[in-house]
Order: sequence, then C-alpha cells, then structure tokens
Amino acid sequence: MRKLFAIPSPFRRRFASMLLSMGMVYVAGCSQDNATPRPVGGAGGGGSSSGGAQGSGGASATGGSRTGGATSGTGGGAIGGNAGGGSGGAAGGASGASTGGGGTAGRATGGEGGADTGGGDPNAIYVAPEGDDSNPGSFGRPVRTLAKARDLVQPKTGSMAADLLVYLRAGTYPVASTVTFSIADAGKNGHYVKYLAYPGEHPLITGGQPITGWRVSDASKNIYAVTGMTKPFRQLYVNGVKAIRARSPNLGTNGEPAFTKCKGSSGNAFQVASSDVSDWKNLTKVEMHLMVLWADNLMRIASITTAGTTANIKIQSPEDMIFARPNPAFFPSQMRFYFENAYEFLDQPGEWYLDETANTLYYKPRPGEDMGTVSVVAPMVETLVSVKGTSTSDQAGYLWFQRLTFAHSTYMRPSQYGYLDAQAGQYNITAPGNNQQTVGRPAAGVSVTNANHIHFERNLFAQMAATGLDFISGTHDDMIVGNAFTDIGGSGIAIGKFVVDEKTEYHVVYNPTDKSDVCTRDTIKNNFVDHVTTEIQGANGISAGYPAYLDLEHNEISHINYSGISVGYGWNTATNAMTNNKINFNNVHHVCEILADCGSIYTLSNQGPASEMQNNHCHDFQPSPWADYGINNLYMDEGTDGFTVAHNVLVNVKADDQVHQNRNGSHMTITDNGPTPTGATSTIMSAGIEPAYADIKTLKIPPAAF
Repeated sequence: MRKLFAIPSPFRRRFASMLLSMGMVYVAGCSQDNATPRPVGGAGGGGSSSGGAQGSGGASATGGSRTGGATSGTGGGAIGGNAGGGSGGAAGGASGASTGGGGTAGRATGGEGGADTGGGDPNAIYVAPEGDDSNPGSFGRPVRTLAKARDLVQPKTGSMAADLLVYLRAGTYPVASTVTFSIADAGKNGHYVKYLAYPGEHPLITGGQPITGWRVSDASKNIYAVTGMTKPFRQLYVNGVKAIRARSPNLGTNGEPAFTKCKGSSGNAFQVASSDVSDWKNLTKVEMHLMVLWADNLMRIASITTAGTTANIKIQSPEDMIFARPNPAFFPSQMRFYFENAYEFLDQPGEWYLDETANTLYYKPRPGEDMGTVSVVAPMVETLVSVKGTSTSDQAGYLWFQRLTFAHSTYMRPSQYGYLDAQAGQYNITAPGNNQQTVGRPAAGVSVTNANHIHFERNLFAQMAATGLDFISGTHDDMIVGNAFTDIGGSGIAIGKFVVDEKTEYHVVYNPTDKSDVCTRDTIKNNFVDHVTTEIQGANGISAGYPAYLDLEHNEISHINYSGISVGYGWNTATNAMTNNKINFNNVHHVCEILADCGSIYTLSNQGPASEMQNNHCHDFQPSPWADYGINNLYMDEGTDGFTVAHNVLVNVKADDQVHQNRNGSHMTITDNGPTPTGATSTIMSAGIEPAYADIKTLKIPPAAF
C-alpha cells in the first residue's frame, strides 16, 4: 500500500488551491484511492474553496454540447470525519462536459455519530449505497435509495429558481418495485430536477437480485443448483454476462443462432421430427420458439404425441390463436424453431434452467467460473423507473437523468400467455382469421407517459428483457441523446402509440382528437443501439409507432434481428397523427440478422407532409440463412407517404431492392440514393454518432454489488 502523508489542517486550503491551479485536486482522508492528487474535468472557480461554477448538464435541448465540463467544480469530500477542501465537485461537474466527468471529489460517509462533515453542494441531494434513508440527503449524510431521494425533492420544487441536483454515488441501487416519478416529483418554472452520477462514478440501478448458495447437483455433468427459488424469472446474468436459458438445438460455437426446421402443421398442432422431442419433465413449461416471416412466436407446449417419425405438438391457449392468424402466415415460411426451458436441454456450459415445481435453479458453469465466488443476478422487476403524469393535460415534466446505468429488468408475459409477435415486437391479443388483429405493447425497463421536457443523456440501458426505454404516449419536447442500449431483449428505444388502444383493430389509424396524446417534437439523437432484439427477435433497434415531428438523427444501430429503424404502423395511406418526421444521418448496419421482410430503415403509413429520410449510411448486411425470403435496404412499406428520400448511401448490402416501395401514396419524392449519391463521402463521415458522443460506445455495465 502506498504510504500517505498528512498535511496540517491550517495549510490544507492553501495546498488545495495550489494543486487546483495545476489542474490537480487534493482530497483529504486516508483512503488510498482518494488520497492522491488527480486531474480534474475542467477549471473550477479559480481555486476558491467553494469549487467551480455549477455545471450546465451536458447537451443542450438540441443535442449539442454545452460547456459543463469547462465549468466543472473541484474540491474534496470527507471520509471518516475530515472536512474536504471546499464544497467541491458536487456543485460543478456531474452534468458537465460531454466527454468528461467534471470535477472529482472524495467519498463522504459522515463523521462519528453521523455528523454531516461538509463538502458537496448544500443545495443538492446525495444518494449512496452505504447511506441511510433516515439521513437528510446531504453530502456527508446521504440517503440510500433513489425513491427516498425522489421524496426529498418534492417539498423543494414549488419555488424552484434553479435546477435541483440529485447525485448518485458509485455502487448498486436495487429496486424491488418500480420507482415512479409523478407530477409531484417534477421540475417547475422551467427548471429541471436532475438525477446525475456523481463525477467520475458509475452508479447501477438494477431490478435484479443476487443468487447465492450454489452446490454441486450433478458432478458428472458439472451442474450446480440453488434451492428456494420461489419467484420465477426468464433471464440470468453470471459475472456480468448473460447466461443461456437451456435450449435445443444449442447456439453455435460463437453464439450464432441455430434452429430446426418444422415439418409443417396439421389442424391445431405443429409437426416436427420425432427425434426432435422427448419425454421432457415439466412439459407444460417447455417453450417452442418459431420464426415466421417477419415475426417470432414464443409458445408454451400443451402436449406432444408421436406417430412414427412425426411428433405433433399442441400449444397452450391463448397462443394457439396462431393457427387462425392469417398474417404473418406459415406459408411461405420454413417455420424454423428451437425449444427452450427443460432440464434435459442443460448440456452446454453457460446454460441454466429454473425448475419452478421444485423451486430449484440449475446452472452449468463456463470454464473459469468458480461457483463459490461467482456473481449471479436474476432480474425480478419489469419496469425499474417510470415517469408518469396523471393525464395529457396534467403532465410530469423537467426531469433529467444522466450517466446512470439501468439494468436487469424482466418480462414475464411470455411465461404466462406466450408471445406472438404481430409486427415490430407488438404482441397479439387477438388474431382472428379475417386479419382483424389487436395487439399489446411489451413492458420497458424505463418508461415515460404523459410527460414533457424529459431528458436522458449518457445513460447505459443494458441487460433488459423487453424494451429498453419507451416513450409510450402523451410526450413532447423530450431528449434521448447520447445513450447506449445493448443486450436488450426487445427494441432498444420505442416511442409513440402503435394502435389506438388494445381493443381497436391494428389497421385503424391513430389520429386522436387530443393531439397532446401524440408523442410530439421528441428527439432521439446520438444514441448507440447495438445487440438488441435478443429475445423478441421481431422488434427493432428503434421502434416508433405514430410520432409527430420526431427528430431521429445521428444514431448508430447495429446487430439487430429485424429492422434497424422502424417508423409507422397501420399499413394505411389515410391521414393520421404522423407528420414531419426526420430520419436523417443515421448509421445502420448488420441488421436483418434472423428474420425476413425487413430493412435498415422501414416505414409504414402516411407521414406527410414534410417527412424526411436523408443522408443515412446503410451498409453491410445480408439475408439471414434462416430468413424465409428476402430483405430490402430502405423499405417503404404499405401506406408510406409524405417522404423525401434522398442522398442515402447504400453499400455492401445483399438485398432484393436497395430502395423498395410497396403500395406507397402519391406524395413521395425519391432521388439520388445508392452507393455514390451526391456528397456520399461527406454523408459517410457525418452519419451516425457525432464526435462529442463517440465515447458512449465504450460504456460498460458496472459490476453488481448487493
């Protein structure tokens, strides 16, 4: 351990000011990690004891960077009772520059007897895993939970004259149920309530619970088990890596998709080879995952009967409606499938199985995993955080979330009702033979409804079961800028209603009288959406239902099983809620990795006037070997109208059409798209994430420590 030296207290302030002038910070205390001078994110207030000016919070309302990093504060906190050298970085930096962490400061845990030892911003609220919800939420005496910090905000918002800051220190914040932010928790008078990672630290908000107490269950197969598992779940993460729910056939050597071909169907049963099935224990918990055209279908098995070389599989209700559903149809599908969730499938390292009858979890460790020390997390909460106003006229607003990690959400509907994907990850509620279908919306790890001026910046959304971030309805003037979305089961981002409601047939256009119900003037910009749609394969990188004035620009979308970007629903040229949507300067690649009938950018229905699809760079993908038929690059499907489609660079894509129109309206302008449109070099350089946010591609989920 490095030997530390003490500086007599009369000289500490002078010494701190001297270091600050050299771009360093002195942090008092005895922790090795906090005792040495470190560079700071930006110049403070000339080295004064009060630190630098308060940071502006990063990106502006238009997605550009402000000068928060340059005004980041500096200074030290206190550990074990020694006061820091000033009120410090807390006042200046967490919402600072787009690439820096702002000022730095030491960890404060209060002094003996719980005394508040100073430091930090006296007007801010602090949260730390070692805090206590009976504390006042000061720098030295932080609260412990996000919910308590929210409650402390409420009495402060009535007369807001500046932004109110809530800092989350490094560590893990488990949520046992959804933390909801309502009107009472919102900013007022045009000022934000900002929930920020403390400068240089990486808090994790998790809906997971740790799984411990592993023992050897079958030494010959290297299978371990934990008993007492009374709550079901569908995902498991081991040492920060997603484990594989036991399946057949197994994934490829490097995790590539793998399927078996269905023989067909007869009546209300699927037909497969007899060799593909067995007398599996807990048969009604076994699932059949079937890929059909542009949709994936998860169905719980009811029974299996065999006759010679053919096995007939009957499906539970309500998902047996698939046999009546005319679209997406079985023909011309190859009907590729895999089975999941049986103990008998547990034959590869990294696979797991939960026996809900015996309340026992089984896992076959990967090489190098020590089950005595391994970290295992099971998601238990479907929505970690919800921002929700009372109605379209009584909205929550002015809430800001920055540099936080949201992780470990579950989604249990497939275990309860199956999951038939109609399109864009929306699940069938009904699917009669006349194609008059109704659909529902999957849950999201973080959701926003009836809210305005909500700002998500530089956050990481990861290891979620369904949608990552969902702006459902009734939103306007919101910013989703510079976030990373990865390892997510459904769409990374969703926005806008896809149907009028769950009882209205899905071809009926959404065009409400109350225009404030429409997601309007929202911005999705400079986000990195990668390796999503891992469980709802028919979802998209970014899915938009019926938004208006949507600014969807400068995002990078990659490794998606269906379309990269999808905007619109309804298959209809009739006037609806959509207008003036801008899909420009996006970098879309490696999409359509499993399903058919998709594209880099896919649209439906009338979005006129003045919608745009311009200067996108769409490249490097091809049809999956599992796809039932072809794909397209830019794909304007049924009812699309009101677009100018121009100057898009389309290269290295094996598609039926680079620009495909299917039953479009009469107000379409399509020109200058292909491998070398006007300004191609400039478009390639400009499309995707802008330089100020390039670092978000390196964000990693912090280790969970419960």
